Amino acid sequence: MNLNKLISELRRRNVFKVATAYAIVGWLIIQVVVAITGPLGLPEWVPAFFIIFVAVGFPIALIVAWAFELTPEGLKKTKEIDKTTSIAPSTGKRINRLIIGALSVLILFLLAERVFFAKSTINDTETQVLKASVLDKSIAVLPFDDFNAGGEQEYFADGLTEEILNALAKTPDLQVASRTSSFQFKDRNIDARSIADTLGVAHILEGSVRQSSEKIRITAQLIRASDGFHLWSETYDQSRDDIIQVQEDIAFKIASALETVMDPEELEQMIEAGTQSVEAYQVYLKGKAARINSRLPEANNYFEEAIKLDPQFAEAYYESALLYQSELTPVVLNYGFLDLNYDEKLGLFNDRISNAIKFSDPVTRKSYEANKAFVNLEFRKTLSILNDFLNDRPNDEDALKLAILTSSHLHEREMSLDFNNRLEEIMLKNEENYTAVVANYFWAGEYEGGAKFARTALEKFPYSNELIYQSHRVFLWAGQTEEAADLLERLSKETIGERAVAMAKLRQACAEGNRELAEQIYSSGMISPNIGSQWIALRFLGRDEDAYNLIRPLDESNQLFSLATWLHYPYFDYHMFPNLEKVLAREKHRDLPVQKIQFALQ
Repeated sequence: MNLNKLISELRRRNVFKVATAYAIVGWLIIQVVVAITGPLGLPEWVPAFFIIFVAVGFPIALIVAWAFELTPEGLKKTKEIDKTTSIAPSTGKRINRLIIGALSVLILFLLAERVFFAKSTINDTETQVLKASVLDKSIAVLPFDDFNAGGEQEYFADGLTEEILNALAKTPDLQVASRTSSFQFKDRNIDARSIADTLGVAHILEGSVRQSSEKIRITAQLIRASDGFHLWSETYDQSRDDIIQVQEDIAFKIASALETVMDPEELEQMIEAGTQSVEAYQVYLKGKAARINSRLPEANNYFEEAIKLDPQFAEAYYESALLYQSELTPVVLNYGFLDLNYDEKLGLFNDRISNAIKFSDPVTRKSYEANKAFVNLEFRKTLSILNDFLNDRPNDEDALKLAILTSSHLHEREMSLDFNNRLEEIMLKNEENYTAVVANYFWAGEYEGGAKFARTALEKFPYSNELIYQSHRVFLWAGQTEEAADLLERLSKETIGERAVAMAKLRQACAEGNRELAEQIYSSGMISPNIGSQWIALRFLGRDEDAYNLIRPLDESNQLFSLATWLHYPYFDYHMFPNLEKVLAREKHRDLPVQKIQFALQ
C-alpha cells in the first residue's frame, strides 16, 4: 500500500476524525480536572493520572478506529465489512458533529475559566511564589559541637551559636528558627534534611569548636536542606582575641549567601557583637549559658562582671536588665532569687536598660526603649515603639511577644490577637512560639480557639512540657476537663519542675470538684511559695478574699509593675487596687468584665 492509498484509507475509516475528536475531548477532560482539583481538595496526583490516562488511550483509540467500524449491530472488524455497505461516511458526519460540539464546550469552558478562575489562579501562584521565597530565606542555627575533651568549651560553643542566631534574626527578610527549636537537636545524630523538615526551614548552619594550646578552631558550614549541598563553609584558626570578628564574619557571609535585602555596610553594622573586649565577651557567653540553664544568680554575676570589663557592652547591660525585670515579675516561677526590695530592683533595672539603650545601635535601641517603657507602666508608649521597631524587624519574635503581653495588659484583645496572628505566621514549627500562641489565646479570653489551636500544636510537639502546661490550662477554661486530665499524665516534673506540675494538678483537682485533693496539694508546700503562684492557687481554691489580701500591699506600697503583671489574667480585678487603677486610667485601659473561674471550688 503506497502512501496516498494509506492516507485515503485512513480518511475512509475516520481515523483522522477520531484522532481529532479524541484530542479535543481528552484536552477538555484534562482542563476540567485541573480546574476542579484545588477547589475540591483532590489529591495532587489526580491531574497527572488523567493526563497519563488520556495519553495512553490515544493510540488505542486510533487502533480501534482503524481495525473496527461502528455499525447498527455494534463494532465489527473493518475487513469483514463490504465497502459498498459501509456506513463509515455517515459515522464520519456524526464524528464531525461531536468535534464541533466538543470545540464549543471547550471554548465556553476556557471563557468561564478566564472570568471566574483567573484571579484565583493568579493569587494562588503569587502565594506559592511568596511562600517559596520566604522558605528559601529561612535557616536554623544548630548548636555548635564542642570537640574538646570533657566538654570544657561547651559554654563557648553554645554562646557562639546563640550570638550568630541573634545576629541573623535581625535581618528583616530572613526567618530564623528560635533557639529553643534549634537546641532540641543538640547532641542528637540526625541528618540535616530531617532537621530542616521538622523545623520548616530551607537551610541549616552547623559547626564545631576545638581548642588547642594557643588557638581555637571554628568550623562552620551552610547546608541547603533540599539536596544537602554545601552553599558555604569555612574553617577559622584564630586566637581568642579574634573570636568576635569570627562571629561577625560567619553571620555576614551567611546573610550574604542567602541574598538578604540588606546592603553589606548596614549588615556589618547590625551584626556587631557590641564589644571589642574578648574577655568581656567570654564572660558574657558564660552568663548566657547560666541563664539558659536557669542558674540565675550565677548568670547575674557573669553579666555584672562583663559590664565591669567593658562599661559600653550594650547586650550585657540588656541581659542584666532582663534578670532584674524577672525579679519584678512575681507571676514567673523563678521569681525571688535576689535579696533586694522592689525599689532596689527597679532602680537596677532602669540603670541597666538605660545603658543598654545608650550603647546600642539605632534599631536595637528601639526594642530596649520599649522594654523600659513597659516596666515603667507606659503601655501605650510601649506599643508605639514596638510598631516602629517591627517595621524594621518584622520577624522579631521577642518584640511580637512583648506586643502581645502589652496589649493584653490593656485589654486590647483584638490587637493582641492580631499580634498573635503575626507570630503564628513566622512560627517555623517553633515549639516556643506555639506555646506563646496558646497562652495568648487564654489571655485574650478565646478559650475555644485556644483549645483548637492547642490540639494542633500538640500533634506537632506531643512531649513539649511548656506546651502541655499551657494547653492544660486552656482546656480547663474551655470546659474540656477530661481532655485536660488525659494531657496531665504527660506532664514531666523532671523537665518543667515539680512546682509547675503541682499547680497543674491543683487546678485539675478543682475542675473535678475534688476539694480534698486540691487542699492536700496546696498544704503540702509543693506549690511555689512565690506570691504569684500563691495568688493563683488561692483563686482556684475559691479563696478570693485571701488571694486579694495577699497582693494588696503591692498597691499600697506602689509596687505597681509587680502588681500589673496580673493584668493579662482574665480573672484579675484591678478595680480593687486604687493606685494601679489610676495608672490604667492614664493609659486608656479598656474596662472589660472580670471573668469568673468556672472550675474554681465554691
